[in-house]
Amino acid sequence: MTMEKFLQETIRTAGKIALKKFGKVGVKYTKSSPTDVVTEADLAVDDFIVCTIKKKYPSHGIISEENGEHQSGAEYVWIIDPIDGTRNFSKAAPLFAVMIGLARNGKMELGAVYDPSMDELVLARRGKGTFLNGQRVRGSDCKKWAESWGSLTSRFSDNGRKIIAQFMDHKPREPFWANSFGCIGINAIYLASGRRDWCVSSGSCLWDYAAVSIILKEAGYRVTNFKGKEWSFGDKELLAANKYLYPKLLKILG
Repeated sequence: MTMEKFLQETIRTAGKIALKKFGKVGVKYTKSSPTDVVTEADLAVDDFIVCTIKKKYPSHGIISEENGEHQSGAEYVWIIDPIDGTRNFSKAAPLFAVMIGLARNGKMELGAVYDPSMDELVLARRGKGTFLNGQRVRGSDCKKWAESWGSLTSRFSDNGRKIIAQFMDHKPREPFWANSFGCIGINAIYLASGRRDWCVSSGSCLWDYAAVSIILKEAGYRVTNFKGKEWSFGDKELLAANKYLYPKLLKILG
């Protein structure tokens, strides 16, 4: 079995585990803040993915939101967000996804995001493109900012408020459309399939961006930090847009 096939089977099974608990479990405990929640489903999905990887690839490393790091200095490292959009999940809102990425020597090789509610799986391999349920997809080709529809960060911390202010202060009379799903995994599916045109996210962690970064890049987007440098490990922000809209977004963000 190839690593790509292994990833597909693992993430789909993980999604089924989450879906069985959807609407049946609430918050188990919180972490850094009252909004940073964990459910039984997060733990069950994470344990399944981690155990499955360790059994199949014992020499590989793992960086997991709920289980921490294991052999993170290995050549191959799996990066796991068992349920992205946990707040949605805990409120029985079907906007959540399982996300798994695979890096080799610090570079993303594979990325997958699975939305079990809609049974939509996007998967990308470096240099081979992005696929939605097995069909090749390309992102948005929207050329006009006023006709674009994007997604903004949903966490209104100090940095989040700054981002919103930058958008509102940039030519206030120039219209634009944006919303937030509270789940960057759903953003990735929507962007990769051309249902949205750009994405701006800040304040998240490696497991939030790893799989997303390669999926959007292979779907034809520029994927960078807010300084315009290609997104890489350690970046706490992500900007993704096609070649027409990217310069506009980078200008808005200063």
